[in-house]
Amino acid sequence: MRSGPRSGIVIALTASLATALPAQVPEARALHDRVSAVLAGRETDLIELRRDLHRHPELSGAEVRTAGIVAARLQALGFEVRTGVGGHGVVGVLRGGRPGRLVAYRADMDAMPSDAPDPVEFRSLTPGVRHICGHDLHVAVGLAIAEGLAAVRRDLPGSVMLIFQPAEENASGARAMLADGVFAAATPDAIYAVHTAPLPVGWLGTTPGGLMAGRDVARVTLTGSGDLAAAADSVGHLIERLGTLAPAAQFQAPPDGFILIQGVRRGPAPGGALLVGVQLAVASEESRTRARDGALRIAAALRLPGVRVEATYEAKVVAGVTNDADLVSRASAGIRAALGDSAVIDVGTAPPAFSEDFGSYQDQVPGVMYFLGVGPAGMPHTPGYVADEAAILVGAKAMTAVILARLAQG
Repeated sequence: MRSGPRSGIVIALTASLATALPAQVPEARALHDRVSAVLAGRETDLIELRRDLHRHPELSGAEVRTAGIVAARLQALGFEVRTGVGGHGVVGVLRGGRPGRLVAYRADMDAMPSDAPDPVEFRSLTPGVRHICGHDLHVAVGLAIAEGLAAVRRDLPGSVMLIFQPAEENASGARAMLADGVFAAATPDAIYAVHTAPLPVGWLGTTPGGLMAGRDVARVTLTGSGDLAAAADSVGHLIERLGTLAPAAQFQAPPDGFILIQGVRRGPAPGGALLVGVQLAVASEESRTRARDGALRIAAALRLPGVRVEATYEAKVVAGVTNDADLVSRASAGIRAALGDSAVIDVGTAPPAFSEDFGSYQDQVPGVMYFLGVGPAGMPHTPGYVADEAAILVGAKAMTAVILARLAQG
C-alpha cells in the first residue's frame, strides 16, 4: 500500500454490516472445514514464519530471501513454481484432482524504509528497513492458503494460482509481473487479495467498485526562448484548480468522483527545457477522464511569447483498486458462511492518500481486495505499526473460503 506524505492518521473505517448473502454450497463448506482443521494445526509455524520474515525485511526489488522461502515452501507442497517473474516474483499453481476453473490470489512481499524503533520483540535485524505495511503478514496468509488447499488437493474442483509479488511499495511490481507473463499460460477467472488495516481482528472490510484511488501523472514540457519559469507557474496553478478535494482532506473519507492534486513539481529537462509534473489521485475512470482532458486542454491553451508546450498524461502510475461488484457479493457470502455474518463490513472508499497496484491485475481479471483487520495498531506506514498475528488464520480461512466457493461454482 502506498500513502501520501503524512502518516500516523487513522483511517475512518466505520461502516455498517453488509447484508447477509446465501451460504456456500455444501461441497465448498465441507472442503473448508477440512482446510480450517489443517490451518489450526499449523498456526504456530505460520506465526514463526511471519516473525522470520519480519526480522529480515527486504525493500522493493530486493526480495531475494523472501522469494526463496516462498518458492521452497510452495515446491514442498506440490505446487508448480515459477520464480523470477517480474523481478523476484514467485508464482505457484496447484492443480486440483478434479477439473474446474482457475482462481488466483496475490500477496505482496516488500518492506519499507524506516528508522523508527521496532516495537515488537522479533524486531527487524536490517537497519533502516521494516515491515510497517504488513506484507510479512500478507506472505504468511498466502502460504497458509497454500498449506490448506494442498491438503485437500485431491478433491479440489479446479486450480489455484498464488502470486507473490515484489515491489508493491514503489508501484512497479504488478505491472512487471504482468509484462513478464504472469498470466501467459492461463488467465484466472478471478483474483483476490487482502491488505492489513486497523480493524478489529476477525473483521474484513471491502466495498464494490472503487476501494482505493488510482494515481496519475500529468507532464508539461516547456521549451523556447520565452519566460519558461512564468509559463511553468501558470500551468501548475491552472492544473491545481482541477482538484475537487483539498490536500488537507486526503486522509478523510472522500466524496464520489474526486480529483486530488497531490503535488506539483518543476525542474529542468534535457535540452534546456523546463518540466512541470503533477501527481493526481483520481476516484474513478470518469474523474480520470475529467482530469486528463482538463490538464491537456490547459496545456494546449497556454499562449506565451517564445514558449512551446508539449503535454502528456500517464494514467494508472498506481492503478488503485476497483472491485468487481458481483465478485464482492459472492466472496463476502463465502466469508460469512465460514466465519459468521459479522465478519464482513462495507468500509466504503479508502481516503485518497492510500493507493495500491492490485488494480493492475484487475484491469485484466475481475477481482476483489479486502482489508484484513489486524487490530488498532495496524495502521500501515506508521512508525508504531503492529499487527495482531491472530489475523493470519482469519485471513487464510476467509480467503480459502472465497477461493473454494468460487471453484465450486464450476
